Amino acid sequence: MIAPEPLTPHALARRSLVKKGMVGGALLFVGGALPIALRATRLGPEPRGPLKLLSRSEHAVFSAIAARVVPGPAADPTWPSAEALDCAGKVDALLARAHPSIGREFKQLLTLFENGLVGLLIQLAPTPFTRLSPTDQDTRLEHWRDSRIVIFRTGYQAVVRLAHATYFSSPEVYPLMGYPGPPEVPAFPLR
Repeated sequence: MIAPEPLTPHALARRSLVKKGMVGGALLFVGGALPIALRATRLGPEPRGPLKLLSRSEHAVFSAIAARVVPGPAADPTWPSAEALDCAGKVDALLARAHPSIGREFKQLLTLFENGLVGLLIQLAPTPFTRLSPTDQDTRLEHWRDSRIVIFRTGYQAVVRLAHATYFSSPEVYPLMGYPGPPEVPAFPLR
């Protein structure tokens, strides 16, 4: 067995310097990244009604995402927009009725999606999602969709599926899809 080197004042000074260097580097990183992470969300149009779960900024983030994924880039311009169908308001109402932990996790996901620091890490764009151009928003969505990081891929799936569910379940798009609507269920008298 090899005996460890005795701790000399020189060795202690090096360790202290390394510790200070790592702590200092971390502080510089956080100090430099904090303004990026705290950039404000572009709010966009007001919600149509009072929000039940989402904050105003979370509503804006989901509205921006929905605007990019529905009705889809190849859709005819006669299809209504996600904003016209109030997809973000419908998601807010839906998640307000879900288990509180689901709402908390969805809110965390929207915060992560909007965070400029995350944008810097995955797209080299230190800009919140709502402040990106439509082309850059599409690029950010593609990065989330194709990421090797599971939280990004599953987060992408969650927001896109919710946007699609609220959009395509709107009666205004039924005729455009050739769907006659849900069947009429006759009311039977109770005995």
